[in-house]
Amino acid sequence: MTVTAEISERGDIVLLSEFRDKDLIKTLPGVRWDATDKVWRAQRSWAFCKAMRGVFGDRLVIGDRLREWAYEHRHTFIDPAMQLRTALDHEVMGEYEPRLFDFQRAGVAFLAHDERALLGDEMGSGKTVQTIVALRWANEHKGAALPVLIVCPNSMKRTWERELNTWWPGLRIGVVSGGATQRRKVFDDCRAGDLDVAIMHWEIARLHSRLAPYGSIALSDKDKETKELNLVPWASIIMDEAHKLKNPKSQQTRATWAVCRQESVRYKYALTGTPIANAPHDMWALLHGLAPEEWPSKTRFVDRYCLQSWNAFGGLDIIGLRPDTAEEFYSVVDPYFRRMPKALVLSHLPPIMRETRYIEMSAKQRAAYEEMATSMIARLENGDTIITTNPIAQLTRLVQFSSAYAELNEQGDVRLAAPSNKVDALVDFMDDVGAQESVVVFAQSRQLVLLAQEALEKNGVKTALIIGGQTDIERQQAIDSFQNGSVQVILCTVQAGGVGVTLTRARILVFLQRDFSLVNNVQAEARVHRIGSEVHESVLIIDFVSEGTVDSHIIDVLVTKQDRLEEVVRDRATLASLLGAGSRKTKAKPKTKKGQV
Repeated sequence: MTVTAEISERGDIVLLSEFRDKDLIKTLPGVRWDATDKVWRAQRSWAFCKAMRGVFGDRLVIGDRLREWAYEHRHTFIDPAMQLRTALDHEVMGEYEPRLFDFQRAGVAFLAHDERALLGDEMGSGKTVQTIVALRWANEHKGAALPVLIVCPNSMKRTWERELNTWWPGLRIGVVSGGATQRRKVFDDCRAGDLDVAIMHWEIARLHSRLAPYGSIALSDKDKETKELNLVPWASIIMDEAHKLKNPKSQQTRATWAVCRQESVRYKYALTGTPIANAPHDMWALLHGLAPEEWPSKTRFVDRYCLQSWNAFGGLDIIGLRPDTAEEFYSVVDPYFRRMPKALVLSHLPPIMRETRYIEMSAKQRAAYEEMATSMIARLENGDTIITTNPIAQLTRLVQFSSAYAELNEQGDVRLAAPSNKVDALVDFMDDVGAQESVVVFAQSRQLVLLAQEALEKNGVKTALIIGGQTDIERQQAIDSFQNGSVQVILCTVQAGGVGVTLTRARILVFLQRDFSLVNNVQAEARVHRIGSEVHESVLIIDFVSEGTVDSHIIDVLVTKQDRLEEVVRDRATLASLLGAGSRKTKAKPKTKKGQV
């Protein structure tokens, strides 16, 4: 009746059991049958040990070697990590880098201790700074952290370069850009020891690395080929906006995995304030990149920890965490995951006030919208007809018509045009707030942003743009002109303006449209509510919603996604726990000895 687990001579975990336990054992992550030795084997990991106990309970018998390893691992890694993940200050790191906020010092200590960690502080809390200082400290006290590979959004490359120069001066930094030859030159210089850091954007990872295997996806000879990134003995990998790893099938994700698995890599840090976009399974690929032995199988991760439900099409949707295994999920993820809500650690930031303004569509918009909603066709006043053939295309058109009228250009493509109820509402809003109020405007559609700019400029409002296709110089000029007050309104697409931008001059942010992605919307809001926005008494976020349209449905879906994110990150529980325990004073320190983390 018992199941025995022990560490083998190979160093992995072996399970001995009766045949009837076969199906239960198969539910464990990463377990496989060894037909030669007639035992079940799995990589040694804390997650596997917790899952074994969760599946077999008191039936599980732990061997002496495994018990000794688990005791040592818990006391040297798990317990200190769990202490640091909720610490609000750290004495040693405060002495090492006094410029940091108290909570950032604790974050640095957590990263330095873990070496492989997910930093999930909310946007605008200084994750970049914490990571740089943690690597600097580790390089001086634990072992070489150079060379460093930083993978980040394209718009963040210069930000990382600037922060590195501020917080770790003297590093030789290469920003990867240009054609293939220029990009290879940076990697070759890192390999030769002529550069300490390479900063590259996510999209080129697959061009310069072999691909890691995943599931049944076949790898071609070209996919297996060693490339420039695989030849550099990276000591550290930083993955900024790491939610971009959520799709394990993508070449971008598997290329990043391949680099992370190199033997030389000791420090691996993933940074994102939104570790899941839709449901808990989004987190698996990120965790697998950090510690593949802890989370080896997505299928078993989903089966063990994710609550699934049948949808209307006969498929399974993931709707949250399984209540019966949620505590086990937290126990294996939390030692690698630190997150500090802004409401706790940056209480000096102004409160966010939210407002929804319901606006009527023009008669032309309403007619086109209703026809598209009922028949998937919209006949325009000029005689053109817009036809959709599937629900996705229909939804896209409905989103467009809820914001503006539309026309067909000479190529037959749909383009937004006047009248636009949302642009008209924005112009009226700017008349109401007056010439002294700086405002940030976001929309999903580039065309709607351009329509709004044209209308505002005609009304005497000076504007700037952040949209796709701009050079780094154009983008920075737009940001600077807004931050220094040269323009009153800056209009951004959610994709282009959601990361790498500080727009704290504004007290007001207006969404003409919400993006379908929770991650993108949260990122956009963080442009105005971050360190620097404390100059305002409050930050007002306004949604312009067309009455009786898909706008309301999109917001409802985003609320559901936000609830699923909260289930994983548990910001409300963190606030209740720390504030209730009297830890609101950010001087609280974990017990440490000087010179140790």
